[in-house]
Amino acid sequence: MAAVLVYLAAVAASQSLPVRLLYDGLAPLPPYRWVHPPGDRAGDNRRPEPRIGTVPFDPQGSRAAEVDTDDDQALVTFPAGALAGRAGETSVRIMITPLDPATVAPVPAGRRFEGNAYRIEATYSASATPAVLAHPVTVVLRYAVHGTAVLQSDGGGWKLLPVTRFDGSQQLLVTADSLGTFVPAGP
Repeated sequence: MAAVLVYLAAVAASQSLPVRLLYDGLAPLPPYRWVHPPGDRAGDNRRPEPRIGTVPFDPQGSRAAEVDTDDDQALVTFPAGALAGRAGETSVRIMITPLDPATVAPVPAGRRFEGNAYRIEATYSASATPAVLAHPVTVVLRYAVHGTAVLQSDGGGWKLLPVTRFDGSQQLLVTADSLGTFVPAGP
């Protein structure tokens, strides 16, 4: 009980400090959720779900916001001002839709898909017209086993994006100048 009280006192005293007091390490990740699971996962697979979020505007422009899927397999971060304003609009609707990547475009030579594709769309809430990116966004994808790259499609084939890998977290991070469909890939 004394240790709990000391810890709680330390937390209360450090509320203004940017310090993480306790780090227990990485927890095991839940099983990957597939749109089209491989044969050995078909029996226990849970389907991923789409996500809808909103990025509001304030007088300075679009606010900083993140929209992620409930299963933490896809996330997009919009920095402040990332979405161009438009007369009569107060927000932008963001949709993240999981897809089977093979239905988007064939896998490029020398690569394999390492998870679901995620279509990320942004539309102005009032008019439902496509929103315009004013600045790049960050897309984070969780991969199933051996992801080393992120591919993006805007309706044609796939293009390779420069990636930052988070070792131990099975996540890949990319900075994107446009929205579209993204998929983790491996060699």
